[in-house]
Amino acid sequence: MKTIFENATFHTMESESDKHASMTVEGDTITGFDEDVAASNARRVDLGGMHVFPALIDAHLHLLDSIALASMGEPVCELVDGGVEPHNLAGIERKIRALAEHARPNNLLIFTNYITAAMDEGRLPNRFELDAWGSGARVWVLNIDGHSSACSSSLLEALELEGIALDGVLAGPAHDANLGAFTDHLATSITPRALAHGIAHVCNECARFGIGTVCALEGTDDSERDRMAELTALIAQRLPLDARLFPQYMDEKKLQAVQGRMRAPRVGGCMKWELDGSVGSRTAAFVQPYLDGTQGSLYFEDGELSKATEHFANRGFMVSAHAIGDAAIDQLVDIFEQVPGRHRIDHCEFPSPHAVERICKLKPFVTVQPGYAWIDQRFLHGYERYLSAPQIASQIPLARFAQADVPLCGSSDSPVQSVDPFLQMRGMREFSVQDQSLSAYEALKTYTVNGGQMLGEKKGLLREGWEASFFTCEENLLDIESAALDGMCAQVLWLRGKRYQPLPDGLGAFARLLATRPRKI
Repeated sequence: MKTIFENATFHTMESESDKHASMTVEGDTITGFDEDVAASNARRVDLGGMHVFPALIDAHLHLLDSIALASMGEPVCELVDGGVEPHNLAGIERKIRALAEHARPNNLLIFTNYITAAMDEGRLPNRFELDAWGSGARVWVLNIDGHSSACSSSLLEALELEGIALDGVLAGPAHDANLGAFTDHLATSITPRALAHGIAHVCNECARFGIGTVCALEGTDDSERDRMAELTALIAQRLPLDARLFPQYMDEKKLQAVQGRMRAPRVGGCMKWELDGSVGSRTAAFVQPYLDGTQGSLYFEDGELSKATEHFANRGFMVSAHAIGDAAIDQLVDIFEQVPGRHRIDHCEFPSPHAVERICKLKPFVTVQPGYAWIDQRFLHGYERYLSAPQIASQIPLARFAQADVPLCGSSDSPVQSVDPFLQMRGMREFSVQDQSLSAYEALKTYTVNGGQMLGEKKGLLREGWEASFFTCEENLLDIESAALDGMCAQVLWLRGKRYQPLPDGLGAFARLLATRPRKI
């Protein structure tokens, strides 16, 4: 049946000024604009004078972690009056003791959003402190960037990692190469009710922000069989949102377990495809050391990484890899220049001048999260604590990449940050390197046009013959001040021509979700 959506301003994103007064949809596809409404017998939907934009695409999100931490994680730090609280280990101790007091024996207590850079002591708590504060419980404290953490003795024992982290603190390869152990343990701890709650929360939160598609980067190579990633793929096929899976494997057996569920051949992202760590954990691989004298290192030898990338690229896979420090980005660009296909650099923060020149010519897809830099500059101050002024000034050159037609793809890296796309867009428009800030149109393109291009699908534009997924908003996102993005939400999300219905919380809704017809991811 034909439906005409009217009484709205439809911003197609074909250009900054291209807009229409009505849009016609048949089934799940846009069939035209500005039809003669009076002469049509189509169903009409009055959108109440709203502004309409293509449904947003989050290009880099960890779905399983977002689901699990929404139901099991307890944020330990928060922004209060322009600062981080608590900002010392004494405050962290009070929070952990308060939760552990009511926990059952052998419970897994997960504390997220720990901000090492904002702590007076500048470190994570050690295992002995967590043993005392958690009364012997299995305690896991996860640094905000997801690249370092601290474990109590009972958790280390359960994970069989005592010999790797004598003080309970894991960082760099010791952390990132053993996340499968945490995932496997999480699988034994999460209940169906908690899983159902996390799924409903993540889907409804995305819909609240107008996000219709998430690129789910899932899986770890270091567990014997990655059952949680297989479960995530099964669930993702049935979500009301569109999910696009990026399996984070080099292991062919694990890849084959999920590849049949996928729409297109893609591989990588984080985990096994991490070339380095993060600035907050001082594990991102820079040529120059951090201000405290520590030095991040590359996780791969050149030959090993080149062989793996070439193996997948020659089979038509899009390869996605995490690179933050200049040394890591140089290593990845060297390889991408030698293999067929168009691939992704995830994060791409602090590239060398030489890498910038080569990226402008190569034009890979680059996933970015400038909302983190925006927060760090104003509240966390991690970059200025660990990096020199020239390093900070080398933050990703957004404007230069955009001018060179390098497709920047907006993303949240959830659960590292909220899925809020408007925080990321504000970070793009008020970028920490001021002359590299994006316009409102360019910022919105990162979540629409560029994401659709990266996926190779008819998404991200309001165009005849393309998917009828869009959201309504009271404000025109193309002409509001960047500060007005604070607290911005979508009014209604429409997916494939149908209004999104909030996913109910509870086991009954979860059972109905599992019974729905699966779609390719």
